[in-house]
Amino acid sequence: MRVAVLVTLVAALTLATGAAGVTITVAMWAGEGASENCVERSLKAVSYWNQLPEAREFLVEVIPYYSSADWQYVLETGRDPCTGRRIDVIYVPGGYHPEWHWDFDWVSALYHAQIDLGIGYVGVCAGAYLHAGVTTKGAIGEDVFFDGVTAIDGNKGEGEVPVLLYENPMTPPNTWGRVFQYSYANGPGLGPEAGSVIVSEREWYKTATINGREVKVEVEGVGRYLSTVEGWAIVLGRYYLRRGDKWVPRGRFVLFGVHPELTERIGAWKFFVRALIWAAGYEPFRRGGGGEGGGGAPVIAPTPLPRSRRSPRAS
Repeated sequence: MRVAVLVTLVAALTLATGAAGVTITVAMWAGEGASENCVERSLKAVSYWNQLPEAREFLVEVIPYYSSADWQYVLETGRDPCTGRRIDVIYVPGGYHPEWHWDFDWVSALYHAQIDLGIGYVGVCAGAYLHAGVTTKGAIGEDVFFDGVTAIDGNKGEGEVPVLLYENPMTPPNTWGRVFQYSYANGPGLGPEAGSVIVSEREWYKTATINGREVKVEVEGVGRYLSTVEGWAIVLGRYYLRRGDKWVPRGRFVLFGVHPELTERIGAWKFFVRALIWAAGYEPFRRGGGGEGGGGAPVIAPTPLPRSRRSPRAS
């Protein structure tokens, strides 16, 4: 936990100088099913970011969670169970089926967090499989979660893979149309869910009724695998909720089939942190941010849940 302490300390020091603009609070699953290496490297990437000049506008603070009860509280209330702080983004790192260790209806809770509370989501590898609805070992193509995205390929070993980046709100324009190598560890290749309306080569949307609400999700391919894996390596999405004759923006999400946090390149680390910022409802390259989705959504009142007595694993 020394790295997590460092992230919080850097955040506190930056805030003390009065230099920070917005603080993005990220709830990270770090318990069973999460890779300790992915957790540690994610924290290091955020720590690096918080020492850059960019942190004066967007500071990122990560809170690790190890207890299913605490994680349920976060998803159901949008608040940290200890401090009551608003959570802007839910982050599920690489690992192996963390949802197997969540003893509650996480599908309904995640819908609630993203659609009702407007909280953002970032998933890397296992976290991307989870959001794409793959909950059974090796079940490429399984889809138990509505987000417009499904896993069409994956489980292709470990190493590095080339990814072609397209225009997107999380990397600077000089990266668009270029190929970059990313660390890969059995991550998914992503594509449109069945029933999606294809808008262009890399854009699609889908509508569904969830608990009596009409919901639309718009998805955009950001990075495409050029070898090893079929489909998209990186996608972003936006949920919308119909209210009358309007579609109201709700939570955003970014799914990585690759590992930017494990990639030995500063630009990949920045990409990862900017994904957290974008998922929170802000525009990393636009001063003053913006408040779609996670930036200004209402939150339901917290209700007490039992605290876990389980100690965090050493990292």
